[in-house]
Amino acid sequence: MDQLYPLLCVPHCQPRIWGGRRLAELYGKALPPDEPIGETWEVADLPEGHSTIGNGRWQGAALGEVVAAWGGALIGSAWPAGRFPLLVKLLDAQDDLSVQVHPSDDDCARLFPTHHGKDESWVILHSEAGSILHGAVEGQDWERFAAALAADRALDCLRRVEVAPGDVFRVAPGTIHALGRGVVVLEIQQPSDSTFRLYDYGRGRQLHLEESRQVICWDSSPEPRALPRPLPATWGGRELLVDVPAYRLERLRLEREATWSIDPRSVQCLTVLSGRGRLAGADLTLSPGRTILVPAQLGRVTITPDEPLTVVLAGAGGVPLAEAC
Repeated sequence: MDQLYPLLCVPHCQPRIWGGRRLAELYGKALPPDEPIGETWEVADLPEGHSTIGNGRWQGAALGEVVAAWGGALIGSAWPAGRFPLLVKLLDAQDDLSVQVHPSDDDCARLFPTHHGKDESWVILHSEAGSILHGAVEGQDWERFAAALAADRALDCLRRVEVAPGDVFRVAPGTIHALGRGVVVLEIQQPSDSTFRLYDYGRGRQLHLEESRQVICWDSSPEPRALPRPLPATWGGRELLVDVPAYRLERLRLEREATWSIDPRSVQCLTVLSGRGRLAGADLTLSPGRTILVPAQLGRVTITPDEPLTVVLAGAGGVPLAEAC
């Protein structure tokens, strides 16, 4: 195996009917011309699309090639061998997305063996008076919702939440949800594209009502936002955003040079939200919208901010990510 180093990710662009060009405007993404791009898959190792590597010996290679070569030294011991264990995206909702729901791993094992479970979280990056749908209003069940669908009143049954940059939402499997127009998010999820569509604003695309009926959870939490929990850090701010079996998310606000140990159980996906800086030993500039993969067995990472820098780290559930050396 060749020497490990941090990997700069080059995203795979996904056209969507609800997408636009804002990811180029906000983050300088090189989008294909004349297409509404709804998603850039910053870290992806799926049959439906893969990201590539933008630096070093593996420049130009698909992420899956590096996973095959480096194995556990890249992804860590907490994950099963195989494809890369997370999917990281930027989403630009220029129009309302379809109302949908995702199955869990257990749902797929029992009911949908060709699908994969999908637990995801959103960090709101940009909002133009935007909102999301997250869960159902109190007292809903499938019979009431199906009647509302038939009467074209499905949205009346769902909880609408106004959002602002910095808000965090976990979308657990079984949660009815949708992004509203004017919202840009960072999405971290299990590596799955399994989506059951419930309502699509008359766009004519296929719906998956029976599949949705079997996986929807009607009990919505009273507070849909994830509540960040402060964690110890000497170089600025560190927050735990989400920690579930599928992944863990931390948000770091770096005001001075920061060094932390890499737990060999998990790769770290580092996405820059704001500010600029440098990743030591890799000749990599950190700028908004960039995602870097830090191999699990790299040992440690040092970041030097050129200005206040905010990043999100994603890794394996239950594994601390930015523990001081």
